[in-house]
Amino acid sequence: MVWTRFMDMHSGGGCKEPPYEKILIEAPESEARVIFYNRFGHNPDRVTCTCCGNDYSIDQSDDLAQATGFDRNCEYAYFDADGNEVPESNAWKSGVGMINGATAKYVERVNTKYTYRCNYVSLDEYLARKDVLVIRATDIKEEERVGEVPVQGYVYI
Repeated sequence: MVWTRFMDMHSGGGCKEPPYEKILIEAPESEARVIFYNRFGHNPDRVTCTCCGNDYSIDQSDDLAQATGFDRNCEYAYFDADGNEVPESNAWKSGVGMINGATAKYVERVNTKYTYRCNYVSLDEYLARKDVLVIRATDIKEEERVGEVPVQGYVYI
């Protein structure tokens, strides 16, 4: 099952669902947006402040480890078509993107390029943080999966 990550951008100056800086929902993005609205009562695409932008940055990942890899400072690695790890230059070309059937993903080791950002954190340690909310598929009520997400806040035209 895929995961959708909602990262609070502090638009308007504060956390929208304190203490949660990151909310992870086990559902595809389109469904997770509805679940988010039904749980919290506001559109995650809402713009609280026009100078700050959207309230949340939203992205979808194949699994929980990938959804949290950046936040946990995991290394981002490149793999050839056979699944062997290769240097970035063998997998990605500027202006083209991934080449020769290569793929990329987060791996469970410290990101040596960006250690100044934060230290590596294991998935279990990360999920235990007070500012991270994980909503698993088994914890989602059927009625939370249906509905419309209304437009809220400032709207750019």
